[in-house]
Amino acid sequence: MPYEKATIADAESVLPDDARAKMFRMKDPLDTDEVAFTVFTMEPNAEGMEHDHRDSGQEEVYYVVEGGVDVEFGDRTVSLDEREAVRIDAEETRQIRNRDHYSELVLVGAPR
Repeated sequence: MPYEKATIADAESVLPDDARAKMFRMKDPLDTDEVAFTVFTMEPNAEGMEHDHRDSGQEEVYYVVEGGVDVEFGDRTVSLDEREAVRIDAEETRQIRNRDHYSELVLVGAPR
């Protein structure tokens, strides 16, 4: 088939119930080879896991659909509001911190 269609109902959140956030990895439902596509929803004041992708070489783009978050890079912070995006090098350690409202993001990653 030349395309795959999916919704977040086709994926289960990979985060524990007490995380105050949900992460729906769409790579399998969309049957992608290289592109990782994730929908990340965050309750007020929730935070993501600090991580990097140096082992996989995957750069990422974070796009805020609703709300706004702060992305921390060590001692630097980039604030993202609705309809803003940031590209992140694979080697860069990052952590998403939500503000005092609900936020929804799309995270896209692929090897550079």
